[in-house]
Amino acid sequence: MQENPWKIALGTFNQAKRAAVVLGAGVEPICHTVPSGVPDQPMTEDETIQGAINRAKNVLQAIPEAAIGLGLEGGLTYDAVHAKQWYLFSVCAAWDGSRLSIGRGLYFPIPSAIGDRLLQGGGELSQIIDELSGTSGSNHREGAYGLFTDGRITRTDVFRDAVIAALTPFRSSLYRS
Repeated sequence: MQENPWKIALGTFNQAKRAAVVLGAGVEPICHTVPSGVPDQPMTEDETIQGAINRAKNVLQAIPEAAIGLGLEGGLTYDAVHAKQWYLFSVCAAWDGSRLSIGRGLYFPIPSAIGDRLLQGGGELSQIIDELSGTSGSNHREGAYGLFTDGRITRTDVFRDAVIAALTPFRSSLYRS
């Protein structure tokens, strides 16, 4: 499975995120929980991106033998201009100690009532998804994406794409000047 000798540190033990790194990077990450420094449920793009960056930097500091630290963060954003719609999205920040790269996954519309509930302090999206699906720990498996699409898209899928995007500048010679 290992494409290269990189050691990648991941700032969480979340199984959906770990699986995304395995699929997107081709390596088993060293998982270590670190703080994101943002609310448990980021409600803006900036909060979500900052949380991913913080995790990437914090995990590389905690696991210095790694070549790259990855921070994966899921968040919500509201499109007030075009669709007047809440969107769920994923971010991967990759940090090697001097360079930062950000990859973003699919922006997926969610029911307005869910976004509005979260905005009013209604907990985390994972709690609402567990409630709607009658499960627990959905954020470690298919997540909201899986519930809304009947499993056609999963949380691992969208984080995998964000991981690939974030790591590409470190892997492709086309990004080196």
